[in-house]
Amino acid sequence: MVEAISNSGPLIHLAQIEKFELLNVFSKIYIPKEVFKEVCTAGKQGEKELKKAENVEILEVSGKNVGNIKKKVKGFKLDEGELQALCLCNKLKKIFLTDDWDAREASKTFGLEVHGSVGIITRAYREGLINFQRAEKALSDLYNVSSLFVTKTIIDEAIEELRKFAQG
Repeated sequence: MVEAISNSGPLIHLAQIEKFELLNVFSKIYIPKEVFKEVCTAGKQGEKELKKAENVEILEVSGKNVGNIKKKVKGFKLDEGELQALCLCNKLKKIFLTDDWDAREASKTFGLEVHGSVGIITRAYREGLINFQRAEKALSDLYNVSSLFVTKTIIDEAIEELRKFAQG
């Protein structure tokens, strides 16, 4: 299985649609301490799921390393959790999980493979973690239920990709 590093977005958005378990498509997910703090803020969805997750490991990121990353991604609006996650990705060379546009664009600086909540759901379907109906509902819920800013067009395109995959 594949390992990844996540910022808070996918953790929160998948919890909001009650599909946090789809993160099990990754054997290990590393998160920086700042991301843990962001998700575990009182009242945020994802806190209890994150604390129970067996495939998540919290890592410390040095301020010096974050400072070096910050210099390389000037011009992007990134919070501390996103910067720390990018720092870990650059160091460990893992898949970067983010739903943030600026973080996604900044990751190109380092040549990282990036997936958001939509990609996590489609990957879970392709790997047999969920069936077509559950994947389609999860994608629809991202648009209708979660706080993720995603267009209906992107959701429709993802569902169409699922259909193509199902047809072989």
